[in-house]
Amino acid sequence: MKRITLLSAALLYSCIVLAQRTIQLRNLWAEPQVHVVFDGFVVSFTIKDINRAIQLLAEAGDSTYGTTSHLDTAKQYTTELFAGYNTEYRDKLQPLLQKGVGAFLLTSGHALIENSKHKKLKGIVVDAQPYDEGEHISDVKFYDINSRKLLFNGQLPAELFNKDIGIE
Repeated sequence: MKRITLLSAALLYSCIVLAQRTIQLRNLWAEPQVHVVFDGFVVSFTIKDINRAIQLLAEAGDSTYGTTSHLDTAKQYTTELFAGYNTEYRDKLQPLLQKGVGAFLLTSGHALIENSKHKKLKGIVVDAQPYDEGEHISDVKFYDINSRKLLFNGQLPAELFNKDIGIE
């Protein structure tokens, strides 16, 4: 009985560890125009990457956000997100980033992240929850690789899980 308990504890622990992975952030070719403030961190994306992620969602059959963000590339956009999904969104950009493409761009390393001391992060830890049967969205949390502090949480559609964005 003791062996079974130890074996099941080891298996449970290994499942938890396997759900987390480290992502190295890529250098963005363009200056990011969309900035998300999340608990002391600023997570920034380019509009080109956001539009590409929306296009990939549309190609996979999810037309929730259309085929483009319709954001003006000559402007800067700043919004704030909070942990959890039970908040009221004040603009269309917030759900787009938290429930649409933000988690996808972070899992593919297409973001610029600064901590509260304005230092750029080189890598992040991704904790993706497994999909429930019948569900097509997974909750994903992102942590600072050094402090292990939550820097973003979002939802990742199954259509985009392990998909290449096609932008280098």
